Formats: sequence, structure tokens, C-alpha cells
Amino acid sequence: MKIKLIVILCSFALITQSQTVEEAKTIFGNKKPHIGYFINPYIQISEIAGSTAVLQSIWAGLTFNNKFSLGLTYKFIVNQYTPVGELDKQLYLDQKYGALKFEYSFFPTKAIHLNLPVEIGIGHTELDLKDSYESDTLSTPSGDAWFAYFKPGLALEINLMKYLKFNIGAGYRITSSVSYRSLSEKDIMGFTFSTGFKIGIF
Repeated sequence: MKIKLIVILCSFALITQSQTVEEAKTIFGNKKPHIGYFINPYIQISEIAGSTAVLQSIWAGLTFNNKFSLGLTYKFIVNQYTPVGELDKQLYLDQKYGALKFEYSFFPTKAIHLNLPVEIGIGHTELDLKDSYESDTLSTPSGDAWFAYFKPGLALEINLMKYLKFNIGAGYRITSSVSYRSLSEKDIMGFTFSTGFKIGIF
């Protein structure tokens, strides 16, 4: 009889406790998150190897509750210039970046709001012949360099239409050690400025 009473009391205590336990809060809320998608072509300007580099860039991914964005970004230098310190003026800096990029939006339903983007990825650099010398019997230098980079930033975003946003921002690129001909990591690290349009279902 005592054993049955103990079992009943323990069961009642467990049921009571389970009813009073508060549901854990999560960053996406306790409801199923709304998932959207987007594509964001943009132009980035940065000083790299002593000159102003123009990078054609694209970012595509998913949004969660219109606050968190996560995707992949790719960019490359489109203007041809010889890095400072390079003696062969027939060569230009060929540099590309690929990264995982995520972003948090403050008050995204407001017409104008702030975003915090962060990139973590890898970069590749080498020297190639400028277009004006491609017909000559010249050889490109061998070798290249890979490096890791981290770039936090801050962006101002404007909701133009339901499916269209305009953004402008700045960031700072931090890289791992680089040693390639006359280039070092100091030639690649620095501020970046970008602008573009984000198209999607948010």
C-alpha cells in the first residue's frame, strides 16, 4: 500500500512540474521561422596592393524571419593594374574571394534600417598578363597565394519595394599571412565600401 502511494505521489509531482515548466525561448521565436531567399549583386571598392580595386560581387542565400540572412558570396577584381612594388608592368593583379556571409538586420520592416554583415572565407591571388599583352609571346609568372580572411561590416539598407532593397555599406578586411612576390597581407587588408541591390522574397 505504501509503495502504491509513493508511486502515485511521484507521478502527480512529475505531471505538475511538466505543466509549470516554461517553454525555452529561441532566437528565431517559438513559431516556425519564415524562410525567404534573395540574390544580391553589388560592387565593392577597396585599396589593394597600393591601388583602388573594383570588385564585381554577388551574394545569394536565405533569410529567416527577415532578420537573419545566410549565404555564399563571390567577388573578383575587374580592373587591371600592376601592384605597387611589382617590376613587370605587363602584369596585373588577379584576385578572387569566396566566403560564407551572414547578416543581422535591425528593424528590417522599417523603410531605412541597419545591417551587420560578416564574411568568413578564402582569397586567391596571382599575377596575369594584361589584355594588351596577350598577343605577345610572353609567359606569366608561376605561383600563386591562398589566404583566409574575415570581414565584419556595417550597412545601411533601404526597402524600395516589397521584393527590392538598396544597400550601401563599409567593412574592414582582415587576412591571414600572405607572401607572394612583392605582396604581403598588409597590401590586402583594409577598408571596403560596397553598394548594390538585394532582390528576393523576404
